[in-house]
Amino acid sequence: MTNPIADVRYALRSLRKTPVFAVAALAIVALGVGLNTAAFSLFDAIVLRPLPEVRATAELVDINEHGASYPSYQYLRDGTDVFSGLAAWASRWLSLAPGSGSASGERVLGNVVSGNYFAVLGTEPAAGRFFLPAEEDSGEPVAVLSHALWQRRFSASPSAVGGSVVLNGAPFHVIGVAPAAFRGVSFGNPADVWIPVGAWPRVATGAMARIDNHARTWGWMRLFGRLRPGVGISRARAAVTAVSRREMAQFPETGRNADPVVQALAHTAAGGDDDMDPIRFFGLLLGSVTVVLVIACANLANLLLARAAGRRKEMAIRQALGASRGRLVRQLLTESVLLASAGGALGLLVAAWSLAMLLRFPLPGGASLASFGVALDLRVLLFAIAVSLATGILFGLAPAVSASGGEILPALKSDRGPRPGRIRGRMPLVVAQLALCLVLLSSAGLLVRSLRNALHTDLGFEPRGVALASVHLGLARYDEARAVRFATAFSERAAAMPGVRSVAWAGLLPLSGDQNVETVQIDGATPDPKLSVEVTAVGPGYFATLGIPILAGREFARAEDAPAGPGSVVVNEAAARRFWPGANPVGRRIRIYKADRTVVGVARDSRFQSIRAGAVPMVALDIEQLGGDGVLSPMILLVKVAGDPRAVLPALRSEAGRLDPGLPLFGLRTLEESIGDALLPQRLGSVLLGIFAGLAFVLALIGVYAVVAGGVARRMRELGIRLALGAHPAQVRRMVLRETAASLLTGLVIGVPLAALATQLLSGFLYGVSPGDPVTIGAAILVVGAGGILAADLPARRASRVDPIAVLRNE
Repeated sequence: MTNPIADVRYALRSLRKTPVFAVAALAIVALGVGLNTAAFSLFDAIVLRPLPEVRATAELVDINEHGASYPSYQYLRDGTDVFSGLAAWASRWLSLAPGSGSASGERVLGNVVSGNYFAVLGTEPAAGRFFLPAEEDSGEPVAVLSHALWQRRFSASPSAVGGSVVLNGAPFHVIGVAPAAFRGVSFGNPADVWIPVGAWPRVATGAMARIDNHARTWGWMRLFGRLRPGVGISRARAAVTAVSRREMAQFPETGRNADPVVQALAHTAAGGDDDMDPIRFFGLLLGSVTVVLVIACANLANLLLARAAGRRKEMAIRQALGASRGRLVRQLLTESVLLASAGGALGLLVAAWSLAMLLRFPLPGGASLASFGVALDLRVLLFAIAVSLATGILFGLAPAVSASGGEILPALKSDRGPRPGRIRGRMPLVVAQLALCLVLLSSAGLLVRSLRNALHTDLGFEPRGVALASVHLGLARYDEARAVRFATAFSERAAAMPGVRSVAWAGLLPLSGDQNVETVQIDGATPDPKLSVEVTAVGPGYFATLGIPILAGREFARAEDAPAGPGSVVVNEAAARRFWPGANPVGRRIRIYKADRTVVGVARDSRFQSIRAGAVPMVALDIEQLGGDGVLSPMILLVKVAGDPRAVLPALRSEAGRLDPGLPLFGLRTLEESIGDALLPQRLGSVLLGIFAGLAFVLALIGVYAVVAGGVARRMRELGIRLALGAHPAQVRRMVLRETAASLLTGLVIGVPLAALATQLLSGFLYGVSPGDPVTIGAAILVVGAGGILAADLPARRASRVDPIAVLRNE
């Protein structure tokens, strides 16, 4: 038979005769291919294709000028010749007024962009048009909607283009809709709406409303450009640096003190500069599932080798009838490729299920992995096909060559096939499985220990039992007096709810990732009276609500810290030690935001910036004494309750709606959930690597069991003779275990340096434990070693119970 179709038919008949083998092989391949396909779909959407619906992404570069002003953007745009186009953008939260089928307002993420933003990206609109160059600085109130917002608020109606939306109380004319997959050029939450730079004053609120767009000192924008043909990043970096230095010399008020950073836009759009480092995280995820695939395929190769040993006589007969060795290898490879292809098809179901579970995992800010457009598309399908075929060929080749080799006459004379004690190639596969399993178990163990350390860290405050609700009254065009009335009424209504113990307002949440570093001037401080500290704005009752003790003085109180009264601040212990070592700070003066303020209290240190950073010097200001800069900025109401904080979230939304039905209330969650965002890499990594390590461990034990059991089955005559000659069953059992222990030890010896090397890649995600931690790796060694001995002991016990008379009679 030379027809490939005939080979497939023969393979199907052969597999039908061994259904247990076929089902086991299909399950192994489906698991390995499915997990790899799911991981690749994430890696592809987030890392490989971070800029969907963008033309020639390799030509785009991000220019981080540490905050560029709009005039700086124009200066660079007009002063370089390395770009075919240079664009600017800034991300700002906006309030979308009720309407278009929605009875309540909504906070949306807006991008303020230059007029050529979409043109430089090479993006085409899904409906309508994008901005014209003349609209950049004209002040025309025009807007482009994201495809998601168009569907959510307008049900994808074509009439939306030409209609209007109200942003921060200002009407905007909708001129177009972005493509469905387009989400902007930054990592994280996709943009909902785009407006031109000239229209920004229409929506600017609070302190930003007082800033001139054309102020060279206001660095609020990021830049990106498209390189001209033949221009590389190094040349662009040199050109941008030269122009930036020239601008600084000509306009010193610009105030930059570092050269711009020029890098691939795809890198920053994939989160390459993000603290979580998603490129490395999802790269590690893909690497982990690849290890699982290799272990699964090693098991498949062991199954194929065992099957090849049982078919040696069949192959010898076919060779005696004239079949060449190449012909037999092709037939056996057809079977393995057929198995791998069918397993890959089932793996798509595993991938779909795995993705459905992963896409439910919440990301910081209320986003989800689904926002990145993760899907089993054509690229992912081709990847699954390629992995399946590679699995069938690479791990089926050795068994095919083994089965088709050897001498024909001994195989024809034997009724049971060869009787060697070992089949070459099977134990090395087990050794590789054990070594890779040790790598995954060590990595998972480090992330679990890191998460445990973080969860048991003393934060300096009590996050349990605290509900959160956020407002941005400035976006809703409140004035200061109205904002104060709303904040007072909302907090009073919340305090009157059943089970509520205390409430307080805050401008920033601890461990939220947001920070506000300001320069303060300390009276009597030496040697430098000007120092940079973390600054936050909080309301009365904040420290009591979070359970932060006041060690000296008092915290803010409305009776004593009236909005019109003298400025008051509360400092933490770190600030007291730094600014007034050995002295009592209460009553001392501190100048911040161009006003002198008095220290009224010292609070216990708490972790504010991050769990890893520990306590830093911090100054808390009374949010009401800041006036419009406080109550018109984003504010979070903290509600301490006696029971489950989630129970009060619907009531908080209801009370806010009674005060202002159109006001967007966002961030409804618990403080514990908010802090959990800071531990996302450890949480997600612990869950996923734990699952992968568990699968790898089970597969490795199955491999050990299969090889040892197969070896025992082939040595029945030898074992029967040993027992007949007086060997004790315990001696036979120890002999089998001793032979297996050598392979186990080899796998562990190889796995230890691999684990120590692999865990170095986790260094950025660990807390309270170091990469290569000997305790964690030692525990993984014990688990793998004990599991391997247990898996080998099952067939070893069976070998010790062999009836020598029955075995010899059968022989």
